[in-house]
Amino acid sequence: MINVELSNIWSCVSLPDLLGREKALFDAHLRLRANRENERPFLGWLGQSDTLTARTLHAVRKAAEQIRGSGSICVVVGSGGAWLAAQAALGLLRACCPDAGDGQTRLIFAGSDLSAQAWLALCNRLDGKDFCLHIISPHGDELEPAIASRAIRWMMERRYGADSKRRIFLSTSAGSPLAAMAQDGGYTLLPLPTERGGDYSALTSAVLLPLAVAGYEPLDMLEGAAGAWREYDLRAFENPVWLYAGARHALEARGRQCEALCTFDPAFSGLLRWWKQLLLRRTCRGGAGLLPMPMELPGEQDALDAALGTGKRPVFETMLRVSAPALRRINVEMDWKDYDGLGYLSGRTLEEVERAGFEALCAAQAERDVPIAVLELEQVDAYHLGELFYFLELSSAICALADGVDPFTPVTFPAREDAARALGKTEETEA
Repeated sequence: MINVELSNIWSCVSLPDLLGREKALFDAHLRLRANRENERPFLGWLGQSDTLTARTLHAVRKAAEQIRGSGSICVVVGSGGAWLAAQAALGLLRACCPDAGDGQTRLIFAGSDLSAQAWLALCNRLDGKDFCLHIISPHGDELEPAIASRAIRWMMERRYGADSKRRIFLSTSAGSPLAAMAQDGGYTLLPLPTERGGDYSALTSAVLLPLAVAGYEPLDMLEGAAGAWREYDLRAFENPVWLYAGARHALEARGRQCEALCTFDPAFSGLLRWWKQLLLRRTCRGGAGLLPMPMELPGEQDALDAALGTGKRPVFETMLRVSAPALRRINVEMDWKDYDGLGYLSGRTLEEVERAGFEALCAAQAERDVPIAVLELEQVDAYHLGELFYFLELSSAICALADGVDPFTPVTFPAREDAARALGKTEETEA
């Protein structure tokens, strides 16, 4: 279970204030369960049948076997929440438990931008290599991944001819344009549940397939999420989800409008990007909701300190940490000449150094009146990653509903539509 530490928020929020959020949190959690039973859109992640899980696992494992047997590279094209979740999950597992994967097939993530330079670089990386294509697109009409997938499919057809169809895999919703393309082209289709939406697709084939291709067991991640579903269904403050959601809700009510999503571990950088998008797209509506700011520490701490200065700012921090027993066994080496002046650290463990840095940060932020909520994981592996994804999805949804924000209404992107029309899209092409 994820540990939620709130000792560094009491200067801004009192315990009675937090406990006073109980009814709002209870009602929000109850709405989630009721909406799921009524098959409300985007709530499929609250639980799924064993049959669906078994079917998904079989399809994922079969597709992964095909990819691993067909090429040394798999290009993962996408741009939304599911694509970001796949990138985040793979980055975390490769950094924290590399021995669990095998590195047989290299994965390249692309299609999230319109950079010609990035496209040329990708072409150079694929030159002379055998590769496969995995497209992640819940709706199938997103501009950036659509352009990238067209270009890569054209490249594959020139190189492999009719054989290219067995190298193309699509994670998309049933009934989407990509689903129709998969049927017409003979590509492998891994349907995304239509009741989830891209932002809540961290536990679907879109993420499980890249992990399986990299040699990780997808069932572990699903079991972690299933365990979290049982653990975090409790509607009381003994539930860590309630503690974190309640703290966010109370801090926002106290005028803290910005949430700095912080970590000392660069392996979490991809997760912070996914987390930011989830919060921006699903909890920030109509001027309500907290504005997320991902920050990697200690590198970005100076910038944050400069922004905060000595005056009060409407910000608090959420710190993501890992209780890593391995750090207890790694000592700072001794250097007799002590050129760097760090001789006082000789013999200390990395855990002690990291802990001291964290405590110093908490003390400094307390002086600046910056509250810090801490989320601490026991360890990072596929099982605990599934738990973490579920925790963050559930806590964000409960906090949004307690705020009066419905996170499950469709998201519109007027800027993208305007860009498409500027490029020649008309009502006829939309039809």
